Amino acid sequence: MKKLSALAATALILAGAAVAQAGVVVDEQQIVDQPNGGKLTRARTVLIEGNRQKSIIDNGSRSIITNLNDGTMTIIDKPRKSYVEFPFPPRSGPLAAMQGNMMPTISFKKTGAHETILSYSCDVYTGSGTVGTNAVKMTGCFSTTAPGANDYTDFQHEMARKVKGTAMTNMGQMPDGMPLKLVVTTKMGNVSAPGMSPEQSAKINRMLANREFVTNTEVTRITTENVPTDSFEAPAGYQKQQVPAMLGGMGAHPQPPAGGGATQKVPQ
Repeated sequence: MKKLSALAATALILAGAAVAQAGVVVDEQQIVDQPNGGKLTRARTVLIEGNRQKSIIDNGSRSIITNLNDGTMTIIDKPRKSYVEFPFPPRSGPLAAMQGNMMPTISFKKTGAHETILSYSCDVYTGSGTVGTNAVKMTGCFSTTAPGANDYTDFQHEMARKVKGTAMTNMGQMPDGMPLKLVVTTKMGNVSAPGMSPEQSAKINRMLANREFVTNTEVTRITTENVPTDSFEAPAGYQKQQVPAMLGGMGAHPQPPAGGGATQKVPQ
């Protein structure tokens, strides 16, 4: 009887491991200062378990799941109850070129300054670079001692390894540790698109000239907990869409890197 009970307990433990894995959940608040003087406040949650990351953005209405184990990225649109899945990183074609152009190329430098956020110590870095034709400046405070900091760093390193040799090679990694605070200033550059006339491009570029978006992101809570495996899957009943249709409805918002952005060398 005792032996049977031990076997039953082991089976229960293994069954639990199949539906949940230890991970880290990071809650953040973002405040975007817009060129017209308005402010946009939104919540974001980042879940990381091993080589899988889920960013819940736009106050929960959309999610981006990056699964480095099977090489996929899934974008979920909650209001439309739909999702799209494509290879990550894409190796060729328009999607690869688009993602390559969207990846920032940022060089960070350690300033020597320190802060304490949520009782966790962090080191201040500054960086500058480009995202496509936009100029970007960043200031971030990265902690290597906050709960889940190692999980966060390991994911960035694995993602940098996965994109090596692709159109997203510039992605690289951010400084080691978890960013507890990140301020991203984006100055809009010139834009052009296939089918757009020189006059149309000039008109849009005049409208965007010297416009800046400043996104302030700060961690509000960090927890280490068992993350259900279905957290990294599209919800049951959601309709799978083709990539162009889904991306057309996603909209474009200035976002700081979720789970890593592009860097080059990070001087220590």
